[in-house]
Amino acid sequence: MSNQDNINSFLDSMDFDSTPAEQTPSPQSVPFTPAAVWPGEEPAQQTAATTPVQTEPAPAAPPTAQPAAPQEVVSTPAPAVQMPQTPQAAPAIQQQVIPQAQPIVQQQAMPQTQQAVPQVQPVAQQQPVTQPQPVVQQPAMQPAAPNPAPVQQPMLDQFDMVMQNLEVQGEKHMLEALAAKPAIFSYAKVKENIEDRDATFEDLRQKYEADFPELSDSKTISWTVNYGKTTKSVSNPATSKVYDIKTEIENSKAFKEALKKAKTDADKNPECIVKLFKKAQTKGEALSGIKELCLTKAEAAQTNKPIVLLPSKDGRVYEQRRNEIGCFTAPAANIREFEDIRAEFKMALPKIPAHIFSKIMGFFKSISDELHYEVLVHILYDTEEKKYIIKVPKQRISEASVNSETDEPYPDRCIHVMDFHSHNTMPAVFSETDNADEKETRLYAVAGRFNQTLPEITVRAGCAGKFIPLNPEDVFEGDFFDSYPEEWKDNIRHWGTQMKKPWHMGLRFKKAFGEDRL
Repeated sequence: MSNQDNINSFLDSMDFDSTPAEQTPSPQSVPFTPAAVWPGEEPAQQTAATTPVQTEPAPAAPPTAQPAAPQEVVSTPAPAVQMPQTPQAAPAIQQQVIPQAQPIVQQQAMPQTQQAVPQVQPVAQQQPVTQPQPVVQQPAMQPAAPNPAPVQQPMLDQFDMVMQNLEVQGEKHMLEALAAKPAIFSYAKVKENIEDRDATFEDLRQKYEADFPELSDSKTISWTVNYGKTTKSVSNPATSKVYDIKTEIENSKAFKEALKKAKTDADKNPECIVKLFKKAQTKGEALSGIKELCLTKAEAAQTNKPIVLLPSKDGRVYEQRRNEIGCFTAPAANIREFEDIRAEFKMALPKIPAHIFSKIMGFFKSISDELHYEVLVHILYDTEEKKYIIKVPKQRISEASVNSETDEPYPDRCIHVMDFHSHNTMPAVFSETDNADEKETRLYAVAGRFNQTLPEITVRAGCAGKFIPLNPEDVFEGDFFDSYPEEWKDNIRHWGTQMKKPWHMGLRFKKAFGEDRL
């Protein structure tokens, strides 16, 4: 007979209905031991058995009428149950699990507790409930793992951190390279590296005083440090060191921001230029004595000097004096402390070549002869090609006016040097229309009388609407008055040269008429 037949005969012999309800064990009182194995299999490590379940002892019940039959049937699979590892569970029940579609667990009590065997039989109904416990296999809950967003964000953060570190290191290397570069002293077209890193600004003045005597008075000297787009004035030249100011600028936020925004090589690698200029000059009486130059009326009201010089927006300088009577302000004249300044123009570019002048004059004469109209040309200087070029803008011309239109500005490489227009057969004189139009700071010229063999030309420099008369040879190349042989003068005689001694006439008149009558 097989084990299944023994189990079936045992179950047939049991009368479940005859067991009182109060004697039926509850599911909580019956221990479950999932460590049971089939005969022939390796017993699994009973980790759960190390913490035995405290079962409530079943109340003593009268022995049933079927004690012998179950003992004979269950005795054969008893060796398959191994429960000796729980020493404290003396009344422990050995379980044997049958691995079938609906397993039935039979319990065999120890000899001391044979009366309780009928009470364990309902455990067979608990097996389907406890069997699904392998739900503990949580890997089935892994659908949340495919979300890569939390993993990708740290990668982006790390990339940003790496880029920020590279940017910081690049800025650090750039500042270190700039710190190693020497500062440059600049004055009167002299540029020299400042090698002494402990030198003060006063040390520099004393060093160059022998070559530039105007630097002998330190009180009249003012210092500035130009570093890239940052300019810093030096308030205490006697104690301030050049390279301390240079380092201060390099560590400033404005300097670092300018480096980050730099686009050209010159802006990315700026030079530290140390400049000085004379902030005051003394001619005769010094202003620091009884006079003071104030730029505003508010400054003049706060000074205690008896004489105050005030420049005005009308271009004049006024002298202000105070006494017990009141405050007097009048135009100043003959200010000894000021230099004698005259209106002038000094050309920094090369003079305009003669062939440029000749081409323009030929163009003007052609328009004048054919149309009797005025016309305008622009003279530009190409800073890259180092030469002058002529541009004729689009314009509407007439006998007495020119209206030009420029589609777009000239390239940065070109300097707009001069506006040159003609007055056809009229005199070469700037009109009121010319004065109102020519506001830019550049050179202006007008040519006229093209009906004559030798036309007229007038040149001037415009300084924001104010004009400085010039000679044509000041801006145009060529000798308008060439040299000649000196012997030409020997053939010239006129009445004035014959009067060798005009005082003789005076003597004769004195003799004839007497000194009193003369």
